[in-house]
Amino acid sequence: MKRFYIVLSTSLLLGWSAFAQNNPATEPQGPAAGMRPMHNPAMMQKMRDMMAQRHAQQLDALKTTLKLQAEQESSWNTFANSMKPMGPRPNKEAMQDMDALTTPERIDKMMVFKAQHDAQLQKQSEATKAFYAVLNSDQQKTFDQQTAKFMRKMAKMAMGPHEQMWPRN
Repeated sequence: MKRFYIVLSTSLLLGWSAFAQNNPATEPQGPAAGMRPMHNPAMMQKMRDMMAQRHAQQLDALKTTLKLQAEQESSWNTFANSMKPMGPRPNKEAMQDMDALTTPERIDKMMVFKAQHDAQLQKQSEATKAFYAVLNSDQQKTFDQQTAKFMRKMAKMAMGPHEQMWPRN
């Protein structure tokens, strides 16, 4: 996960430094015309690929740490397949007509996006619970420790660096 933050911060730094430079005398031509440096599709795809690779590495590390038995393999495969990243946010085409919609129509469209996200999360939750049920008590402890560590990192990312999800008492 540390590598992800390094890549993310480096790409943001490069994006901001490019944004802060003086404007060129002529406007860019071609597909990059009018596109901010931080939204370069090639860079975003590279970032998604790196995140998918890191995700696969984390799953492999978890599998190794759990020391699965042969009879647990099918449950692992179901779990691992359900844990694939949810994918990018709605693309430009999906969001393109939002300005032309009325407020209630925009709300309805956003609720459709939310329902899709919730369905994927429900699928992941069910697969996780099913996999957890086939683990022995030592494996469950290991799984709990590994996922708690991951959840703390996710909470810090969601809350921001200055807010603490887990206050010290």
